Amino acid sequence: MNTVLMLQDELIDQKITCTVTITTQSASCSAALVVDTGSAVSIIPEHLYREHFSDVSLSEPASRLVTYTKFKVPVLGCFSATVKHANAKVPATLYVVKTGTALLGLDLFRALRLIIDNNAVLPEAASSPTVTSSTAPVDEIKTGAAAEKLGLAKGFIHKVKIREDVQPVQQKLRRLPVSVRQAVSCEIERLLEMEVIERVDASPWVSPIVVTLRKNGKVRMCVDYREPNKAIVMDSHPLPHMDDIFSNMYGATVFSTIDLANAYHQVLLAEESRDITAFITHEGLFRFRRVPYGLCSAPSAFSKLMSLVLKGLKGVQNYLDDVIVYGRDQQEHDRNLQAVLATLNEAGLQLNMEKCHFNQKSLQFLGHVISAKGLLPNEDHLKAIAEAPAPGDATTLRSFLGLTAWYAKFVKNYASLVEPMRACLHTDTFKWTSEAQASFDAVKTRIINSPALAVFEPSLPTIVATDASDYGLGAILTQLHPDKTERTVAFASRSLTPAERKYSIVEKEALACVWAVEKWRTFLWGTRFTLRTDQRALTTLLATKGLGRAGMRIARWSARLLCFTYDVEYRAGAQNYAADCLSRLPLPSVENAEPVVEPELVALLDTELKALTVKDFTAACQVCPELTALREQMKQGWPKTAQSLPAMLQPYFAVRDELSVEEVIVYRGPYRRLVPVAVRKQIINLAHETHQGVVRTKQRLRDLYWWPYMDLCVEETIKACVTCQLNDKSAKIHPAPLHPIPFPDAPWQKVGIDIVGPFDSAAGDCRYAITLIDYYTKWPEVAFTPSITTSAITTFLSTIFSRFGNPTELISDNGTQFTSTEFADFLAVRDIKHRKVSLYYPQANGAIERWNRVLKETLLTAEQERKQWKPFIQNFLLTYRATPHSTTGVSPYELMFNRKMRTKMDIGLASTSPFPSEKQLRTRVTSKQKASKAYTDVKRGARVPQIREGSMVRVRK
Repeated sequence: MNTVLMLQDELIDQKITCTVTITTQSASCSAALVVDTGSAVSIIPEHLYREHFSDVSLSEPASRLVTYTKFKVPVLGCFSATVKHANAKVPATLYVVKTGTALLGLDLFRALRLIIDNNAVLPEAASSPTVTSSTAPVDEIKTGAAAEKLGLAKGFIHKVKIREDVQPVQQKLRRLPVSVRQAVSCEIERLLEMEVIERVDASPWVSPIVVTLRKNGKVRMCVDYREPNKAIVMDSHPLPHMDDIFSNMYGATVFSTIDLANAYHQVLLAEESRDITAFITHEGLFRFRRVPYGLCSAPSAFSKLMSLVLKGLKGVQNYLDDVIVYGRDQQEHDRNLQAVLATLNEAGLQLNMEKCHFNQKSLQFLGHVISAKGLLPNEDHLKAIAEAPAPGDATTLRSFLGLTAWYAKFVKNYASLVEPMRACLHTDTFKWTSEAQASFDAVKTRIINSPALAVFEPSLPTIVATDASDYGLGAILTQLHPDKTERTVAFASRSLTPAERKYSIVEKEALACVWAVEKWRTFLWGTRFTLRTDQRALTTLLATKGLGRAGMRIARWSARLLCFTYDVEYRAGAQNYAADCLSRLPLPSVENAEPVVEPELVALLDTELKALTVKDFTAACQVCPELTALREQMKQGWPKTAQSLPAMLQPYFAVRDELSVEEVIVYRGPYRRLVPVAVRKQIINLAHETHQGVVRTKQRLRDLYWWPYMDLCVEETIKACVTCQLNDKSAKIHPAPLHPIPFPDAPWQKVGIDIVGPFDSAAGDCRYAITLIDYYTKWPEVAFTPSITTSAITTFLSTIFSRFGNPTELISDNGTQFTSTEFADFLAVRDIKHRKVSLYYPQANGAIERWNRVLKETLLTAEQERKQWKPFIQNFLLTYRATPHSTTGVSPYELMFNRKMRTKMDIGLASTSPFPSEKQLRTRVTSKQKASKAYTDVKRGARVPQIREGSMVRVRK
């Protein structure tokens, strides 16, 4: 069955009708059909079919009907007839639907060869217009906005999430002025009739109302929801970003804006969420049935609704209740508009036709005007800026700066222009200076005469041009259009912080690149763009191949750009004029500013230079004549040849692009610090403290430090060392004393589990063994398995626990089977505490390790005697459980079941050994543990570790 798209008749309030004669073999009638070229078939309602063609049987339809939003239209059936209009007579298939208006679809429209005369288009209430055009103008396709009943979004209910820790607040009635009470009563009555609110007798939440007058003299009644909003958990659905909206409208030339009538009131509020909206008036207590204005969760909820409704439609953007429809030409716009209107109607949403604007060449949206030419400031805002008087106090000045900052991206050098005005805010007493007045006038002129900015298009080649001066950073985002012209998308600039002003020239230029790319991340990420700079060294240092050569700071910045795909292009300052100007006239912003000293740097120095503090090292760098001259040279810039430098700086020329400065410390590459002359000997002695020899000492120094001729200095120092050929002085590892696991209070409180294997000589189902032992009774369990998955282990444990119950604590190593979420859930359900032993130290689970050793010896015996493993192990387990354990002196079976096991050796003789008491058992176990600890500690050379917090230790890799 085919699927046919159609528009419902509710979409049209100014209908174009065509009177036709419908004839079958048994009946004939004249009917006025509404022309709808958006419907692929022609339809008639059931009442028309019953009245004239009830004796004609309906056949199964060949197609199913759906709307633009994929809602199915129920079809009762279809029948064949002859349709006549004027002198044309054609056969037709008419679809019968339950309700609605008879539609003349595209099939009959083409078959009857009809056209629509634009001049004859009239409402249905007037005379029916003559049909003479191929399509109805989109201007005439509007939803039933004139309907008296408020729209209601289909299939969407807003549920407010309320914090449980907040107590409801019942506020008192705020008395209204007598002059507005009647108007408020009328407004309440209107909302009741529209089913927006309902009366209630009581509510845990009660909020007062606030009344304001509209421009048309009517009353605006608002509810003060400040207290309820404190208890509401905000919906995380985001509002669309302005730049994303404008970027999606690239190339559009025709626009329409659609406004929803009482937008929030068209969304149903969940029954359990209505009490928090309750409000009190002089007429009593009410609460909202629909989403009210002022509720903090309303904007994100409505934005979520519109995203769902408009999802998948082309040429449409929305911001809350404002919907924008656009197209590259009239035809595309009309198609998009028709689809959007159909979707909104199908979703049950009603429009505010007074605020809808169709077929516009430009569009005012979010304080901007967008057209085919690009993006411009809103004319109303421009008028407000142009007519703004000079500020007389700090508050007025801040308001003016806030308004103009919204349009900073339109103005080149905006930061410089407003700096004199900002200076007026930094004084205790506000004083309007002549410089501030000149700045005030210049800003107004620049914004009023600002050029149109291009809308960003991801498919076009993108260029980010940057530059830096001694005081600021500047950047321009441009795109290369098909006509080979570069059009500006946005300007940006900011001032440097006091710390950033101390950077070298190369570092400032690199900072400008990183700042600009991250500022426009939403435009640049995922596309290839060109990064244009007037610093030639950055073409290498910001490329991947330059990461090893770049200074510490530049290397760190370059790493931040690794997620972007770009080409670095060098362009001389004279050709990079726009960005160069912006950097010299920056916006005083500190976004993304680098910190003066990084915490990790301090920690690194303090750790690696044990005998040399950060303070001493920094002080030595500050007074070192050689490093002082080097820092000054880096700030001024390098000459073309080394011969132009002083003799002591010539060795640095070859590595000049790798040098950077952090405060007074100079780095070569990301991490190697340049050592002041005064402490170089001390650094070498520290590196050679353990007399590792020439090669190892050099390697240690090269990883952390550098200075000219460092290798030669190391060689000379080591040659003078008497003890450099001594044995390795590396610290020996002394294990810590044993800490036996405390003896449990009862059987099956504490058990240990482990995995043994793989056994290469075993059969497939015996490749691994899962072992378990009880720490109190020493009762062992073994199960063979072909794999060691978590599922196999939990199956084994489930079987064991079904016999003995759930233990209190289970001890294991850190194998992935025991650290998985599945294993954790298995234990959590049974309320079993899981203790994992220390990494690389399986001896911490000593009981299971000893049992594993016994098991391996037993399996080796079975292998030598050529016995099958499983029967052999079962017999061994019986014997082991019946044998007194060396630690407890009692068999595991006796401790587990409080009786002796009957075996093949039992010939009916009574046992001669009495069952020990709990005190005797615990005393014996404690004595055995102490003896074992003393013997093991001596044998292993154990020592109490002298490690404290902050101690330097060796870590096994």
